[in-house]
Amino acid sequence: MCLWKKIIAILLLVVCLGKQSLAQDECELVLIQATEEFNAGHLYGISAMLKDCLDKNQKREWRQRAYLLLAETYLLLEDPLGAEQSYLSVLRANPEFLTDPKLDPIDLVYLSGKFTSSPIFSLHGYAGPSISPVRIIHDVRIGGESYTRERYAIRVGWQVGVGMDFHYNDFISASAGVAVSRTGFKHSTTDLFGLDKDIVEFIDRQTWANLPVSVKYSQSIGKFRRYGYVGISFNYLLGDNANVDLKNREAKTSDNAEPPEFPKSISNVDILKSRERLNAAFFLGGGVKYKNKLDYFYLDLRYSFGMKNVVNANSRFNSTTEGLPYPYVDDDFRMDNLALSIGYIHPLYKPRKLKKARTKSVLRKIQKEDNAKN
Repeated sequence: MCLWKKIIAILLLVVCLGKQSLAQDECELVLIQATEEFNAGHLYGISAMLKDCLDKNQKREWRQRAYLLLAETYLLLEDPLGAEQSYLSVLRANPEFLTDPKLDPIDLVYLSGKFTSSPIFSLHGYAGPSISPVRIIHDVRIGGESYTRERYAIRVGWQVGVGMDFHYNDFISASAGVAVSRTGFKHSTTDLFGLDKDIVEFIDRQTWANLPVSVKYSQSIGKFRRYGYVGISFNYLLGDNANVDLKNREAKTSDNAEPPEFPKSISNVDILKSRERLNAAFFLGGGVKYKNKLDYFYLDLRYSFGMKNVVNANSRFNSTTEGLPYPYVDDDFRMDNLALSIGYIHPLYKPRKLKKARTKSVLRKIQKEDNAKN
């Protein structure tokens, strides 16, 4: 019984797809016939010929050609309202359609100068890896010995976020968003409290909520479009956990013997109280967008300069109460961030009539092309 149900469902699907394909073929023939009527000067029946197929919501490419034919028809019939409504429908079918002065009738080119479909807003999302270099403000030592050595190492983190762009024009936009990022570093201290004494390895991981705002400049044409931006990010520390390895070494027993070690490890220690939770960063970046139909994929590289001390200086020496070994004390430092992201942009196209038509720029473009021919 179940087998027969599956067979019937497949047959119904095939029939539906066949009907849809047949309808599209029929509408293609209708459009060809309407074009022939247009070329023959029989204009009054074209709208009625196309109406049924337009009501069936055909493919974008077909609708674009059909409404272009209607726009030209209404222009010849001296029906400006019908021409404008038809051209708006062209832009709804293909928001990035542009007339070509070399191929399209001059009256259609002038009509296009009254409209735009440039997006006012765009939505985007991104994710990728990052690293967070540490910039020392003040080196704080509790041992005081000159032979104590310190080193900061990078740990790989990540970021994921979404945002919205407001387009001032085709080139300049303002962007705001929200993101979550994971950063980290490793701080190693050797010979603490004396030569061949303690070694402390401190791995710190932070989780941030980020609110970036920026101004962006982008190229507006081409399959690949470069862009650059500057901005500021307001950051809130959601959590900070550390793993600490302490090797408490005694003095050497002889010149050739290594000092014995007494290791102590503590994992996932909450040190949020030792941090300033509010921070900010100035950032700059750029990348390239790849146009995919009406949307974009993009590759982005951003560097952020930390603006504030990450450490809460008031709780610097309270680490023992938080479960940390006594020898570890934070330096004052800022955290930068280098992030590589892959993202996706979805422009919210809005076909509309301009308050001020761009017919002058259209005329200049036509004159320039005519001069080039001469």
